[in-house]
Amino acid sequence: MKKTIIALSFGALLLTGCAASQGQNQYKYNEVGQSTIVEFATIIDVREVGITGRNTGGGAMVGGLAGAGAGSYAGGGSGQAWTTIGGAILGGIAGAAIEQEAADKKGIEYTLVTEGGKPMTIVQNQNAGDKTLSKGERVIVQTTGTYQRVLPAGHLPEAIKRPKGIKIID
Repeated sequence: MKKTIIALSFGALLLTGCAASQGQNQYKYNEVGQSTIVEFATIIDVREVGITGRNTGGGAMVGGLAGAGAGSYAGGGSGQAWTTIGGAILGGIAGAAIEQEAADKKGIEYTLVTEGGKPMTIVQNQNAGDKTLSKGERVIVQTTGTYQRVLPAGHLPEAIKRPKGIKIID
């Protein structure tokens, strides 16, 4: 039973770091089908930053359970109780640190100026396959609710004709 708890705890800890994060090419399920506001901008500075991930406490819990399970194999009598408690504490600390390490990510901070002259900075997750945009590059700032992402716009035309509308006749 103790080995099963340890194995399940370790498996749960591994799964905490597997979630994909939003970036240029990764959207959340609730963004699909939602309209977004788009502004064009030019990047004036780019720098790599660290993003502290969200620590849910699950790593500490899993580590504590695993440490308690491992500690329960040591000693006997009241000594076994102390090793179980010590294992739970050390496992909890280690589990929290492992979860935090898995949750932390690298990101890019873009400083840009929009077409309307508004300066802003946007920090964006840097996922595998995302292109790091360059200083001087024309980009799109896409806003969905409170989330903003910076996307390349070099492939888009700089001028287009006004789209044809539908004339409504009463």
